[in-house]
Amino acid sequence: MKDKLILKALVCSAFMCSLSVGTMAAEVSTDVKAGDTEQSSWMDRTDIGMGVQGSQKDDYRDYKTAVNPRHLSTPVVFHSEHSAKQKIKAQYFIETIQPVKHYDDKSKSLLFVQGRLDGNGGDKINTRAYWYGGDGVRALEQPSYYDKGETIEHDSLGVVASVGVGYRRLSEHEHAYVGGNIFYDYAVKDKLSRVGVGMEYVSGLNTISANVYHGLSKKKTEPYPFWNGLTMIPGADLFHNTMPGDPLADAPNGMLRYRYAYEHVLDGFDIRYTRDYKNARWVSTYIDTYQWKTKSPSEHPENMFYINQHKWNSIHGVKVGAKLNVTPHLSVDLGFNKSHITSVEPYVSVMYTLGKSRYAYFGGKHSEDTITTARSKMLNKVKRSDMVVESYWEQNYREYPWDHV
Repeated sequence: MKDKLILKALVCSAFMCSLSVGTMAAEVSTDVKAGDTEQSSWMDRTDIGMGVQGSQKDDYRDYKTAVNPRHLSTPVVFHSEHSAKQKIKAQYFIETIQPVKHYDDKSKSLLFVQGRLDGNGGDKINTRAYWYGGDGVRALEQPSYYDKGETIEHDSLGVVASVGVGYRRLSEHEHAYVGGNIFYDYAVKDKLSRVGVGMEYVSGLNTISANVYHGLSKKKTEPYPFWNGLTMIPGADLFHNTMPGDPLADAPNGMLRYRYAYEHVLDGFDIRYTRDYKNARWVSTYIDTYQWKTKSPSEHPENMFYINQHKWNSIHGVKVGAKLNVTPHLSVDLGFNKSHITSVEPYVSVMYTLGKSRYAYFGGKHSEDTITTARSKMLNKVKRSDMVVESYWEQNYREYPWDHV
């Protein structure tokens, strides 16, 4: 029900956005004989899309138990567990690109604006960690009890809006162009933002593009202690009350607990290579490599015990896919994403163009002989990566173990 409401809202927004952009968009020549552009109407440059992609949830747990709880010197057995679960995430979006001023077959340059609105957009890497254990030992021969673990899950950021401006310049014989752009992205629910700067180079059937992203938002909660009753704490029967001499000693049935959290937009970059095909202009294939810089483990506070065993300094991976214009109105983008921290994650998006695409397998052109390939791409949308946010939350339950552990 919620997904349907989001989709309806996006569709309504699409038409409102299209009407407003259409009234302001600069004129684009539609003279095929003189030299046509691939998208000649503002509606041809506006898509409504829906997609799904796989994501992974990882659960880690490390703990130790006594072979014979009745003896202090009993051997301790260590346990380590890891499980991974795949899930599907849906995404809805509307995207448009429009020239700022008049553009036709005689124009050698293009100044444009591009906007996108995502529902369930972005990637929020949620990590929830815990530590149940003691600061020391009850007796020298008895190791401390502990039970620690974390869950790492990829969620969406909700509604994400992106807007940018760009400039493209054709070469003298129109066989190539170079371009640059700058974008601003904003996640509405969590009030997170970033900026991105990109460059493009098109030569014939080949396109190379690169983007650099910088996060503008960061939230942090420093570690703070408080007390909880043992009845509220999982596995509380394995822990003492406070020890004599503790600053907060003799708190009845209580345990010291610490919490720490941070959330920030990741910096990163991507590099993308796209290949079109002379006699199959309705299809393009691409490979996209990316890297995101995460918070360093060394920045983890000393008084938090978990110290994120499964932490990484960066997230890097590759996406391989293809875009197929099935009909002048309908196109499909599909492929897979593989990072070094997850298994292969497939994705597919279906897009409906409000106007028409010039190239299509059914009902459209398969090749082009009236304009150069570079000019036909002048009004293609800039390809960018979703906003990525790292969210970390840790909770420690600290006490000395029972004598029998």
